[in-house]
Amino acid sequence: MRAARSYTLEEAGTALGVSQGTIRNWVKKGLRIMNAQRPYLILGEDLKEFRQTQLVKRKAALQPTQLYCLSCKAPRTPMGMLVDCIPQTATTARLMGLCEACGGTCNRMISRAKIDHYREIFALAEKGGKTA
Repeated sequence: MRAARSYTLEEAGTALGVSQGTIRNWVKKGLRIMNAQRPYLILGEDLKEFRQTQLVKRKAALQPTQLYCLSCKAPRTPMGMLVDCIPQTATTARLMGLCEACGGTCNRMISRAKIDHYREIFALAEKGGKTA
């Protein structure tokens, strides 16, 4: 995606790997277009700015008692505060539980150094069923 270039709706979708319908929805949500003539054009700079703004809006700040629900796409408290702690790397672990609202999977990445802190908040269990 080049900031100095202009894109048709189809070219913008192809460049970002999304459909033309998605680009049209973005236009409805505020993506600026040059609509004085057809085909409508979008400045690459406007497209980059809009996309960045959308990504920032989607980020959800989690409270200490919350995990991110992949189904609801929102911060949620896990059912019964029951959470599995799954090591990911030498320094990180993933907390995984079930959403109270929809029953879907909730996740949160944490530093392994903070496992004791989260043990005070949640009923933690390692993937094998051992206490973390």
